[in-house]
Amino acid sequence: FVFLRRSNLPVKQKQRALGAMSGLPRSFRHIQMLAKQQSHTLTLGQLMRSTRSDSNSLIRQGQWLRNQLPIRFARRLDEFLQLPYLVVHNQNIKQVFDIYVDTFETVSDFPNIITDRDEAAFADLIRQQLEKHQQVARLIAEGYREVRHMYPHLRLDSFLDRLFIARISARILMENYIRMRTPAEGFIGVVQKELSPLQVFQELSNEITRLTEAIYGVAPDIEFRGNLTCTLDYIPRHVQFMGQELLKNAVRATTERHKPRDGPGIGFASRSERIPKVAVEVQKGDVHVIIKISDQGGGMPKRIQEEAWQYGWTTADHEEEDDPYSGGTWRKELAGYGFGLPLTRLHAQYFGGDVFMQALPGHGTDMYLLLNHLKEGSPSTEEDDPSTALTETENRSVNAP
Repeated sequence: FVFLRRSNLPVKQKQRALGAMSGLPRSFRHIQMLAKQQSHTLTLGQLMRSTRSDSNSLIRQGQWLRNQLPIRFARRLDEFLQLPYLVVHNQNIKQVFDIYVDTFETVSDFPNIITDRDEAAFADLIRQQLEKHQQVARLIAEGYREVRHMYPHLRLDSFLDRLFIARISARILMENYIRMRTPAEGFIGVVQKELSPLQVFQELSNEITRLTEAIYGVAPDIEFRGNLTCTLDYIPRHVQFMGQELLKNAVRATTERHKPRDGPGIGFASRSERIPKVAVEVQKGDVHVIIKISDQGGGMPKRIQEEAWQYGWTTADHEEEDDPYSGGTWRKELAGYGFGLPLTRLHAQYFGGDVFMQALPGHGTDMYLLLNHLKEGSPSTEEDDPSTALTETENRSVNAP
């Protein structure tokens, strides 16, 4: 501020610059400084091996997070500050920015972690921050939809990829630290051993079926096939998120294509005759568990299949979703915000898996979800993940002359 006041800029230009800076967080300079510091990488295998509940391990992990999280959040905040004005000042996106600033300032201001009491207080702080970040994906999606409604040609896919890769990494680190304090049988931190995909998808199917019936009055049956007893070591939250997005899409597409046009349930002799089933097939390979979700929702033309992987793409009618008399909130919950497929792919690829689509226009869609086994020592836990690659790229960038 002092520099600007003493500069030789014209008065109006000086006022605009001062006005812009007045909207910056109080920690702006600190953010800039830490964004240029080296960030240390950590593979999932390294994290699993350090997941112990003794006092020394908890203090050591707390110290590491206290030092590294501010750098990671500073880099994301630095990117936010470089977004177009209309984006970062969107109400929803600004709320995300404020959440990130709060996390940055709260963690970086925390004193050194030396005693068990320090560590317990830091763990409480991390729990609170995790809770605040629960709404980030929804806020970003709503804000991005509003911005693109005004400027349809504006695309931020690269920014969003980096934001969500860093978000996945930060959540794994923070949640694993919390789980270290209360070890659970069958888990190594956030990784569940012998997780059953069938059980996850069955729980999801019950919830999605209830939601679909509440909206449309009808819903397809969901049939499970294949190697239903297979298991894998994986992070349950990730399987739940990916499964929910893919299953919601299949159920919604099938229901909207085959629901009776003269009212819910009218014209069907029985439930089995009403709507074609959605099939979930599970198979176990040497490296992957493969989950295939098949629907008869009409598929999509080839020209728009690529668009489906872009952030913000959706077939939902948002005008209807915004109508308070049309069950819009429930419809939005089922249809999502156009972030489901790109985020599903990001989660799958994070540990070397993938998701891909085989659409038959006029008939339906097969979605294939490939998940790697996250066993300690396996390539999926020991090799670089997208977050490591992002961190190393950014480390090189800050070191560049």
